[in-house]
Amino acid sequence: MSNLRQAGLIDTKRGSAEPKLSKGPDEITLLDIYLTVEGDKQLFTLDINTNSDDIVGGNIQNVLGTYYEDAKLAALRKFNNVSLQDIIESILVEQKEKEHHVD
Repeated sequence: MSNLRQAGLIDTKRGSAEPKLSKGPDEITLLDIYLTVEGDKQLFTLDINTNSDDIVGGNIQNVLGTYYEDAKLAALRKFNNVSLQDIIESILVEQKEKEHHVD
């Protein structure tokens, strides 16, 4: 919560357990939330304990690293195009579908 508050995504009041969004949900992207919550954590990690004398082990970090970086960039671009409002609406749709199928 403190990270979200420091990033300006939520407002909190001392003694209250009810944080509020500091912006409209359409103004907050999934990228904003991801970067705030996850920080500098790697989206994908490479095994650094490979045998460098082996054809696979000696090359896998560079090869996979390139693909992982491309995938990370694609994911972050996608996150930047998804708003919190989109997430909320998707949750509401999922819930309505569940309620519709309950007999």
